[in-house]
Amino acid sequence: MEITLAQKNQFSVLAVSGRLDALTAPAFEAEVRKLLDAGIHSLIVDLTDLVFVSSAGLRGILALAKGLRAINGEIRFAGLQPAVQEVFVISGFTSLFKLYPTVADAAE
Repeated sequence: MEITLAQKNQFSVLAVSGRLDALTAPAFEAEVRKLLDAGIHSLIVDLTDLVFVSSAGLRGILALAKGLRAINGEIRFAGLQPAVQEVFVISGFTSLFKLYPTVADAAE
């Protein structure tokens, strides 16, 4: 898994690529803690290059969402590939989060 951070309009964009699973979720959660500690309140998670997400990855995503909600922040997801989108649908995440086809759409 690789994580990069960029800026798009008023949003920070966290791009996650590779696999978000039991092996990589702790690194994802550590990066998330850094962002929240740095005061980031508006976040787009770009999953364009994420090929797999497991239940451990979903827990990391929920931790991020809870952290942002606690500070009245906002989270949006962009670029979900079919396999990742299927996991979001099955887990009910599509009713919890705003999903967009691209980062540009999410940033509007």
